[in-house]
Amino acid sequence: MKAHIVREPRCALLWRFDTASTGYEALERAARSCGVTLRTVGNGELGALVGDLCAGKPAPAFAPLIAVPERPALIVSGLSHQTGELGRFIDLVRESGADLPLRAMVTPTSKNWTLAQLLMELNQEHDAVSEGNA
Repeated sequence: MKAHIVREPRCALLWRFDTASTGYEALERAARSCGVTLRTVGNGELGALVGDLCAGKPAPAFAPLIAVPERPALIVSGLSHQTGELGRFIDLVRESGADLPLRAMVTPTSKNWTLAQLLMELNQEHDAVSEGNA
């Protein structure tokens, strides 16, 4: 019996970062070179599961009424840390000049969170680290 290996989609969700943002074109080139699909997400996707968004599924017809901070975020799926491809992609993103203060890798836990939940968690972590460095 062969083992069935589930590969996560190679995707990067972009919150509050789009084609008009500084560094977007370089980020797009980095994604292309790493085989990553970019998907811009907004308020309409806040109620969708992160894993579903990465898989290209449409967002549910409803969105939660929650205020999510405007801080731009990059949420990456399907790249391996072990092979170095995640590090390579993040290095290219950093070199692109894109201002993405929140960066995260989709985990088995976070793929079942709504986008709103993940963004809130990332913002709380960012604020806690920023306070610790002040």
